[in-house]
Amino acid sequence: MRILRARFENFRLLRDLEIDFSTDPDKPLTVIRAENESGKTTILTALQWGLYGDDALPGRASDFRLHPIDWNGTGGEAITISVEIDFEVVSSRSGRTATYRIVRQSHESVSGNTWKRMPFAIKLFQLEDTGSDPIPYPESRVNRELPPKLRQVFFTDGDRALSFIEADTRDKRERVESAIRSLLGLDIIEKSLRHVHQAGVNANRQAKKIGSDSELEAVTSRLDVIADESEKLEAEIADAKEQFNAFREKTDEVQKNIDDALIKGDKEQLQRERQTVANQLKQTDKQIDEAANDHAQLFRSLALSRDLLMPLLNHSMVKLNELREQGKFPKVAVPILEERLHVTTCICGESLAGHDPHGQRRREHIEHLIEQSRKSDEIQSCLTDLYYAAVQLQPDQSTAEESWVSEYAGVAARRVELGQNREKLATRLHSLEVQIDQLPDTDIQGLRDTLRDHEHQRDRFRDTRVRSETRLENLRKEAGDLTRRRGKLLREQEQGSRILAELNVIQDVEHVLKNSYDHITKEELKKVSNRMNTFFLEMIGSDPEQGAIIRRAEISPEFDILVYGPENRTLNPDSDLNGASRRALTLAFILALTKVSGVEAPNVIDTPLGMMSGYVKRAVLQTAIRESSQLILFLTRSEITDCEAILDAASGRVITLTNPAHYPTMLKNDPQVSVGKILRCECNHRRECPICERHLDPDGGMESAA
Repeated sequence: MRILRARFENFRLLRDLEIDFSTDPDKPLTVIRAENESGKTTILTALQWGLYGDDALPGRASDFRLHPIDWNGTGGEAITISVEIDFEVVSSRSGRTATYRIVRQSHESVSGNTWKRMPFAIKLFQLEDTGSDPIPYPESRVNRELPPKLRQVFFTDGDRALSFIEADTRDKRERVESAIRSLLGLDIIEKSLRHVHQAGVNANRQAKKIGSDSELEAVTSRLDVIADESEKLEAEIADAKEQFNAFREKTDEVQKNIDDALIKGDKEQLQRERQTVANQLKQTDKQIDEAANDHAQLFRSLALSRDLLMPLLNHSMVKLNELREQGKFPKVAVPILEERLHVTTCICGESLAGHDPHGQRRREHIEHLIEQSRKSDEIQSCLTDLYYAAVQLQPDQSTAEESWVSEYAGVAARRVELGQNREKLATRLHSLEVQIDQLPDTDIQGLRDTLRDHEHQRDRFRDTRVRSETRLENLRKEAGDLTRRRGKLLREQEQGSRILAELNVIQDVEHVLKNSYDHITKEELKKVSNRMNTFFLEMIGSDPEQGAIIRRAEISPEFDILVYGPENRTLNPDSDLNGASRRALTLAFILALTKVSGVEAPNVIDTPLGMMSGYVKRAVLQTAIRESSQLILFLTRSEITDCEAILDAASGRVITLTNPAHYPTMLKNDPQVSVGKILRCECNHRRECPICERHLDPDGGMESAA
């Protein structure tokens, strides 16, 4: 299918606009040059409305106004909105080209700020040299050529098309799968398989009614049961697979939330750590108090007195030792002698007992000595006391007793260390409190509980799928054995040959359809993936052999569009690709899908080169031109910049659209138009006329809203 011409009447800003499109196979490109607010998106919407009706309108169709906003509705008459599209289709059977015109009309009445749309009317005509013939069921014919599910493939908004790669994982997958299934005909094959399956069930029931063979009846009845149970199991498997994928995505999402929260900090863990640090700080404060007390006790210690008096003590000890050596002291005989009298044995070992004459004599002598000793000079007693007191102050060399200075140094060092440790703990405590205050109230434990629940559900559906697939495989084996047995029994019946032939045909058709389905889902999907990868790498100028960051792109069997970097690492198209690469990837997917399907259809793209420049912009444009049978691009002047030579060579039709409301801010000349409408001129990408001429921007270039 190729679009030849489109005419718009009163469709928003398109009050009276006609556009013809290039159908030259050597120059398949049509360029509609227009700045923002100059009708590009409106034309894209109008074309889709003309072909598909209200379902193609953005948002809720009932809320989308079609008439021009400045329509005053004077007199209460309704305004007619009309879109007329001429297109041609090449018959796949005869190879002949047929030309058609589809006309869709509606009316809207306006009253103040409210409006009401009437039901639309649609007509389809085949245009021939002899006239035009109306065709019944026009929407059916259009939908056959351009399936509604493929609107986003053939009619692409540069921003909205990113939904194939910029959305929730499940939504992206559904969009990609829907586009692939529709364009490759998987829906048609599935529908055919359901019809064939039902035909087989009906034929089996007919076989049950033949004759009175009880075994044939039992076999066919069992096949009926297997067919019903198999259908239920297939539904269970499909549901289990879908639920498994859904919970797997939920699991990944929750895990990501946990990881993101943990990157910022686990609030519960931080609170536990804060409590630990607070306890350590409290214990350190206690140790600091103890160290301060030890420090104070040092100034009341014997060691301080001894160390302070040591020079004088040493000098005194010399004198005392000299007196001691002279026998001046110590006077320690009295206690010793009294102790000997008490034990009745002398130091020399002789008896001091009173009943022994010799002992009595010795005893009396000792008592005499005691009496003499008690009469000694008091100075000698003082010297003796001083000596023994001084001896006690001497450090014990055998125990290497610490000096007071050493003890003081140890206590002081401990207090410094404890002070430094306390400062670190206080800083850490403050840091933890700041982190905790800045963290959102994310329930990490709650997320972990949710994760476990999702993992449990995911694994449950996985197990359900495995059990159902095992059961289905066993039923299929049993059905195969019963089918062979049914065939043998039918051959033995007079009326069985016809039904057996019908069953064989059904089985052959089912086999062909299943093989086709498998081939498309495996081989054709792989072709789309490979083409998309080739186009994408070409568009962004990425060469894996030269160590490029982006190495390849593919469509997975689960219909996910994936991008890979070095070491086969997966890149997230949403966050790891720049805007130009994301648009290039989307266009590569659309072009690859169209190319592999073999569908001859236009690619109508609004603002495809936005966010692009330099090599990527030119490469995207060249690839799109080369791979499209008919390419219609809505481009701003900034998109056209640096691509003029490409457009010179490939464009078969170029027109310019202008919004007169841009005068005088952006337009140079007054268009002399009193109503809001888009103006058309024949200027191409290298020319301007009084209608479309624009002011220069401050940098010297053409003013552009892009």
